[in-house]
Amino acid sequence: MHCHRNLGPVAFLDHAARNFCAGATACGLRPAVGVLLFSEMPEAGVFAGIGACERVGDWAIRPTGEAVSLIAERPGALPLVLVAGRQIVTREGLEILILGAPGPFAESVDLATGVAMGQAAGGLAVLPWGFGKWWGRRGRILDRFLATATPGTVFLGDNGGRFAGAGAPAQFALARRRCIPILPGSDPLPLPGDAHRAGSYGFVLDGPLDSTRPAAALKARLLAMRDQPRGFGRLQPLWRFLANQVGMQWRKRMPGS
Repeated sequence: MHCHRNLGPVAFLDHAARNFCAGATACGLRPAVGVLLFSEMPEAGVFAGIGACERVGDWAIRPTGEAVSLIAERPGALPLVLVAGRQIVTREGLEILILGAPGPFAESVDLATGVAMGQAAGGLAVLPWGFGKWWGRRGRILDRFLATATPGTVFLGDNGGRFAGAGAPAQFALARRRCIPILPGSDPLPLPGDAHRAGSYGFVLDGPLDSTRPAAALKARLLAMRDQPRGFGRLQPLWRFLANQVGMQWRKRMPGS
């Protein structure tokens, strides 16, 4: 997920903790810890900025035994694990999320090279759904890649901003047939109406999490996974989905966006 400039880190953590708490309650999971897997764009530096502080508002920030994760704790709130990560755009116009590795990474490489680059850096390569980005030529490129991808080397990413009534993309069915897990994420857009969605859509892993090296522990569990993890949260109703698409098109046309 992203933390955009329209939301400060305190509000970002507060919203995430509330949403994770609601998700854990709905799934019957208490106690629980929320994990935010960052997928920051090259110009962003939210994870590094939080890591440079001992406190962010009422949140105490402490390091772990690895450079790519942090623990955020606040009295009365569900504890959070923050894991660094980057988003890159390939030569074909597809996105890759490299989770658990802060980069920097080269942009405009082809899809296979970008996935291999993320793996070589110790990250998890996730190919996230985005509205219109898996259609036409790009969709065919992704289909060919998935048809030969080795399970355990790459993941697909779902998005809580997807329209609930549209049905799942065809690539999700292809991934399931090939035992490639689909990881749901909230991925809020840089729009006022989406600012509260951090941690509102995701997946569940049962069992303890090593607090000294949480990113490494998560990576090991996900790489061994072949089944679809249990998800939580809801997709967007039609009115919100359409409002977000219009808002993003308007934003792209604004100077300085």
